[in-house]
Amino acid sequence: MSAPELHLFVIWPKARFVEARILEDLRRETEVVWTGEMRFEGDMALAYRRFYGPSLPDAARKVANCGTGPFVVVVVRDVRPEYDTVDAGGRNPVHCNVRMLGLKTKYREWAGRRHRVHGTVIPEEFARDVEMLTGRKAEEWQNGTPGGVMRPKLPDGWAAVSTLAPFARGRIAPTWGADAEERPELVGRTLFLKDKYINDVFYSGTCLGIDAIEKRSSKAIWSIGNEYRVASRMYGAAPSLVPRPLAWRFAADGSWASVVTERVKGPSLAELLKRGLSDSEADSFAADVLALAEALAKAGVVHRDIFADNLLLGADGHLKAIDWQLAIERDSYREDPWVVRHWKFRYVVFGVNRELGLGVWNDFHALWKLLAEFPQTDFVKSARASLSERMSGMAFSSPPDRKTRIKLALYGLSLRLQMLLRGKRHRKYAQLERRWRTVVCRWPR
Repeated sequence: MSAPELHLFVIWPKARFVEARILEDLRRETEVVWTGEMRFEGDMALAYRRFYGPSLPDAARKVANCGTGPFVVVVVRDVRPEYDTVDAGGRNPVHCNVRMLGLKTKYREWAGRRHRVHGTVIPEEFARDVEMLTGRKAEEWQNGTPGGVMRPKLPDGWAAVSTLAPFARGRIAPTWGADAEERPELVGRTLFLKDKYINDVFYSGTCLGIDAIEKRSSKAIWSIGNEYRVASRMYGAAPSLVPRPLAWRFAADGSWASVVTERVKGPSLAELLKRGLSDSEADSFAADVLALAEALAKAGVVHRDIFADNLLLGADGHLKAIDWQLAIERDSYREDPWVVRHWKFRYVVFGVNRELGLGVWNDFHALWKLLAEFPQTDFVKSARASLSERMSGMAFSSPPDRKTRIKLALYGLSLRLQMLLRGKRHRKYAQLERRWRTVVCRWPR
């Protein structure tokens, strides 16, 4: 067996929907040295051509297959490399690290396209790629992450946008209106809600002098940081329509994470609809719905769980969209590792666009359905028409793989049997029927 050696993997933008799965597998198979997020600036075809060199025959096709936007770079140490001579796709046989080649092949299959994941298979390839991507030579990586790699001096047209290395335990993330070192806490913490599926507990109190809610999870821990990041992005795009994100933090032992956001005390849209809307209220709320749709498109965010209970009436009279924990970013799609493992939650329980197909989410469609419950004033009809015109271009799809489809088919059969055995009068019949209709709905194309 050869001595330990360094390699790297690049998860291009259109492969980031399996990013969590790849990172989890790399941690099992290798020693992960560093993980960072980067992007190309300017002409994407030129950037890909510059990275791959003469081995890239069609840069425009590479852009179409692999995407634009931020991508992930992972430097790993293979402590048990295995070498052999293999056929390299019709070219001359190549002597390479077959363990790294096997991982790269597996990740490309997960990503659905052959070239959406890049990986090195010989030390010389790693030396070239790591210097180009991080600005640090291979020798500097031998003892860990070299100094300055977080802000590398890269060739023109390249940029490091952030680090995805493990978060410092117990440290507060940068907050709105306060320096991170102030470590804002929830003052007067009072139990608000408990055991809501993936979240253990909700507290109410004040943070930075603002009425706030703290949401804590020990299951979907990554999603807590995601909520802070996505909600911050949305707050910047539409501050009147999103509660202000205030802080997020991890427990010292990594057992839980929590996010603190401004509290919205008004009723939900579901309650308002049940009470009944006047024409003027319908027009006002429809304007909020259109503004929210525009902000989602502008920020490149898909909420995925927009329904009447997740829109609350704020003190300023505007509807506020809450619960951004499992929202996604279009240009860098990724799932919480817990969601990846729990396929029923991802494809059956989670989401409101059931008639669109499994793994298809469309916030414009969800908002369009909400407006159908409003009094149909001229403005509401116009708002629905506006959403309908843009709906086809706003769908986001991540359909299940073949193995998951088989599981879902079996799950659908079990649901149908439960419905037949329990009968329509059973208290769980409606829930069983809703999930069964989700499973048997048409597959996305």
